[in-house]
Amino acid sequence: MKKITYGFYHSPFGEMVLAQTEKGLCWLGFMTRGRKGNGYSRMKAFFPKAQLVRDDEAIEPLAMKVLTAWERGKEAKIKLDLQGTVFQKAVWQSLLKIPKGKVCSYSDVANDIKSPKAVRAVGSAVGANPVSLIVPCHRVVPMSGGVGNYGWGPKLKEKILAAESLG
Repeated sequence: MKKITYGFYHSPFGEMVLAQTEKGLCWLGFMTRGRKGNGYSRMKAFFPKAQLVRDDEAIEPLAMKVLTAWERGKEAKIKLDLQGTVFQKAVWQSLLKIPKGKVCSYSDVANDIKSPKAVRAVGSAVGANPVSLIVPCHRVVPMSGGVGNYGWGPKLKEKILAAESLG
């Protein structure tokens, strides 16, 4: 059984729940109520067989490192332990290339991973991202305009994108 340490940390975007293994950050969600539940309930569902150990003090340095990396546009410097399919991981790696303050379309991501016809599958993989903010799924928007969907709600996505455009 995999041991995952998690904790809560207040960020400029609200209460975050972060989790890590010995390999790195494996979960970052928000306690806002999205379509599929809050960050804690979704984390438990994402890791149903893990031993989850709450330790807010152990998570605090990670949370500060995560926020600093995000503020500086250095998300790729955070060590990650991503759980997903090969396709999902390819999409998430593509998202790490999107610079802070910029957005791209789902089609752009599909082209980047050399799967131009897989736009819908890219959308599903973006939506399944377990480490919001660091793997910047919020930077993917529909070609038709607007901010599109976000697991933690469109208002939080708008707030994050606005903060990035100011930074």
